[in-house]
Amino acid sequence: MAPEAASTPSNAPTLRIGTRGSALALAQTRMVAAMIERTTGMSCELVTVRTEGDDLSIPLSAPPRPGAFAARLRDVLAEGAVDLAVHSFKDLPFAPAEGLRIVAVPPRAAARDALVSASGQGLDALPRGATVGTSSPRRAAALTRRRPDLQIVPIRGNVDTRLRKVRTGVVDAAVIAAAGLDRLGLGEQITELIDPNVLVPAPAQGALAVEMRADHPHADAVAELDDPGSRLRVVAERRVLAVVQATCTTAIGAYCQFSGSSLNLIADLTDHLDVEHAHVELCGALGRDHLLSASMLGEQAAKRLLGRA
Repeated sequence: MAPEAASTPSNAPTLRIGTRGSALALAQTRMVAAMIERTTGMSCELVTVRTEGDDLSIPLSAPPRPGAFAARLRDVLAEGAVDLAVHSFKDLPFAPAEGLRIVAVPPRAAARDALVSASGQGLDALPRGATVGTSSPRRAAALTRRRPDLQIVPIRGNVDTRLRKVRTGVVDAAVIAAAGLDRLGLGEQITELIDPNVLVPAPAQGALAVEMRADHPHADAVAELDDPGSRLRVVAERRVLAVVQATCTTAIGAYCQFSGSSLNLIADLTDHLDVEHAHVELCGALGRDHLLSASMLGEQAAKRLLGRA
């Protein structure tokens, strides 16, 4: 039986949620809004914000500020124009924003990358010299290691734009986050879920971050959306990001899973701080403070990537 929705008192506040205007961002934000309404009884209103990352004339390799997809959302949140913002967690810089906090990490979707190909062939079956679309340095580096013969073609735009480039033959295939396809109801477009040992997902890929002002009176209520397992994995992965001092163009992946009392973390780094390529796999026990254990494992992985441990 589905959980009963919380009743909404007549004087319950309405929370304004800042979101980007893409179909995926709106789908994710509506999902979070429904969770808030069901969990807290408060109503939600979506406020669309155009971010610097939405301007396709600005190269992601040289954004005016770190976290091009999140910076403007954080501005309007800090200014009080919205009560909370919903981010794709992988788009957030590793440094926290002053006066803001991530109050909830809802249950994480699939973290892996997906290949969408016009021919229906997987990564290893694509013909020699096939074109694969991605603007991610992480994806490009991993694909080139696996298949040096492939031609990597930079493509930007929303999910539908990238899928259309596959359908119309601009590229033979494209690599897109599986979570985005699933959240848009496009999971049937996936040709292959790529093994995370071949293409390590971006830190926090598939996870959402619900951010609020630290002093917001309803922050604790919205924090009820937090999924401890999802937050645990994200803490480990994003600690890797922080210790290597990654930028938005760093080819870095980190993927954490946990089972029982142990964490397993894969991390990968290419062409950063004199590291040509490094790949590590670690397992660590969860101590009394689970989040501290996750953070320490991420730090250990990062130091190994950099050759410092």
